[in-house]
Amino acid sequence: MKKSMDSQNDTFRHRFEIKKALGRGASGEVHLAFDTYAQLDVAIKINRLNLFEDPKLGNRNRRMWLNEARLAGKLQHPFIVQIFEAGATDEFNYIVMEYMAGGSLKRFTTPDNLLPINRVIDILYKVCIALDFATKMGVLHRDIKPANVLLGADENTVKISDFGAAYTTDSDLTQVDMVGTLPFMAPEHFRQARPTQQSDIYAVGVMAYQLLTGRYPFTAKSQEDLIYQKLNEEVLSLESWRSDIPQALRFAVHRAMHQDREMRYTSWQGFYEDLAAALPQVSQPDEGRFDIARFNFMRKLPFFADFLDNEIWETLGISRSLSMGTGKTVVQQGEAGGNLYIITSGEVVVIKNGLEINRMGEGDCFGDIAYQEEILHVHTSTVTVAKSINVIEIDGRMLRGASDSLQACFSKSLLSLMVTQLRKADQRILSMMCIE
Repeated sequence: MKKSMDSQNDTFRHRFEIKKALGRGASGEVHLAFDTYAQLDVAIKINRLNLFEDPKLGNRNRRMWLNEARLAGKLQHPFIVQIFEAGATDEFNYIVMEYMAGGSLKRFTTPDNLLPINRVIDILYKVCIALDFATKMGVLHRDIKPANVLLGADENTVKISDFGAAYTTDSDLTQVDMVGTLPFMAPEHFRQARPTQQSDIYAVGVMAYQLLTGRYPFTAKSQEDLIYQKLNEEVLSLESWRSDIPQALRFAVHRAMHQDREMRYTSWQGFYEDLAAALPQVSQPDEGRFDIARFNFMRKLPFFADFLDNEIWETLGISRSLSMGTGKTVVQQGEAGGNLYIITSGEVVVIKNGLEINRMGEGDCFGDIAYQEEILHVHTSTVTVAKSINVIEIDGRMLRGASDSLQACFSKSLLSLMVTQLRKADQRILSMMCIE
């Protein structure tokens, strides 16, 4: 047995090159490491085995670790930190996770370092979308707070982390009790009510309040007073702290953390739709920068008709929107490339060896349809803008590394487009034969 554990230790040390500590808490520590197998940076959460032997908190710590480990591979969503695997050595248990270089939202919760309102709306919208997905998968987070919402290096990528306190609605296993962070706990928690998605909605409401004001909605000086206020008093209104918050946003946040569950949102959809409605009310929001608008636009395109919402969100992460004027060459015959282009408006002409062979417009796709292969293919034709176009450019390299479900959706849509284009080509040939 000892030889087997020593082998596990050696495997861990050879595979992961620990770079630095990212954080430490009561239940463990998180390190930045380089995975020499996958050739990428990862975050590794380590739980020392002695934490499981603690006479008071040992069982609770063990269940929380198992909670998160069991979710490996289950919650695949663009706005949820991916758990790659879980394992153990004779010194510690560990969970290997996606690394988020931008840190957490916690640093944006003080009055002197708040994010712009439109940025807060964008973040909250994505958090709601992710928790809606988790709820449909039978998982309640139960510890939503700024420290558990992480950002990518560009600070535009938003992902929820730390499902150790999660409540699984369809499980017969013993659930972890007495979890969460007091300021974010819903009032019904203190009445021993069974957790529901409204508990997480309340927590997001409190997080929204903190991100907008740098303060908590209650000002109690003790835990007992805070619990009393949650159960019996109204929160201090957002406009008490600042006057530039749109009315629609104030309504959404106050409703989300309403003391009475009957008055609170009963679904994530109602919450995130109200958040989206608040964005245009922000002064000069530059809405095009935000993924809410991009998602709503892509959702309406025929190419994405069979995509699930989370697959469109995943597509947003590997694509960008481009505008090109008449005469611009998008793809050059003889040059290597691996990206895909979906036309959302305008027209392009396809030329091969100096001859026009096709014209494409709104809804058509061009580029490297063999994106699944590692090598970059040489384009066999030139694509030039005939009428000013807007396109969605899909990064072919990132698409190869996307989820299986997303790749399947792209394959299906591309195949359908190819069939349509072949049918149009046949019709053109027949038309030419009839003229002759």
